[in-house]
Amino acid sequence: MILSGTIASTVQLQMLNNKWMQKKESGNVLSKQELNERSTWTSEQFMIADFQERLEHNREAEKRQKIDNKIMSGGSLSPEEISYLEKNDPVALKKYRETKEEKESYKEKLRQCKTKEEVDRVKLQKLGELESSLSSIVNDPAIPKSAKLAKAQEILAKTNNIEAAHLEFVKSADYQSMPTDDEKKEQDAADNDISDEITDSEKADNAEITDASENTQDKADTITDDNNQICDIKNTDTADTKASDKTSEKDNRKKEYSTEIKKVSRKLKKGFEAADMHVDIIV
Repeated sequence: MILSGTIASTVQLQMLNNKWMQKKESGNVLSKQELNERSTWTSEQFMIADFQERLEHNREAEKRQKIDNKIMSGGSLSPEEISYLEKNDPVALKKYRETKEEKESYKEKLRQCKTKEEVDRVKLQKLGELESSLSSIVNDPAIPKSAKLAKAQEILAKTNNIEAAHLEFVKSADYQSMPTDDEKKEQDAADNDISDEITDSEKADNAEITDASENTQDKADTITDDNNQICDIKNTDTADTKASDKTSEKDNRKKEYSTEIKKVSRKLKKGFEAADMHVDIIV
């Protein structure tokens, strides 16, 4: 039904006035002066006030959405944004600070790692914990859908903070100078060999035995030189083969960790989708 003329204006004025009364009843009470002013307002004045209120509401919603997006992406809030949350949502600010504390704790665990593979194991364990938490939330029928989404957003923020900390660490000089598991084992073995070296007296005894056998050995040197050359060639080939095998084994282990991390990442993504969140990239 189309209204026109005075009837339309009267109906529109009544609708706008009803909106203001609803605002009053909801607890957003206007001052006495504001109420008196509105008692004489025209429909145009009500419309202008309504438009201004909507505009302010949209500004606040946009500002809050920007803050929420920054938190979920793993970013750090500015002092102004922190102040905004202190005033408008202290609970959200508390969760943000807890997420940052968790990030710092993760960074400390990375700094304590002794090998590159240990760094991968720390990441794999942390992502597994996050995936387990997310799975228990989205699969719990007692949790309302809106609450699942809120919890999933918190876990996404934690996931992105962990990934940011991990990427920062693997680019650092500390990580680049870290040995692999095999390299550390070899170094530990070498250190043990040094500590187990024979004593000075044993060296002296060995030297006497060596002097006595030198003449005999000299006679055999000529014969064994040719054989040694052949052995050197064979040993070189064997050493090259062993080095190649070690490199291949190291690459395979790296691929294994990378594959496991990707598996957990895919599970996280599915968990977010189950909570009605579309996440293109997690880690």
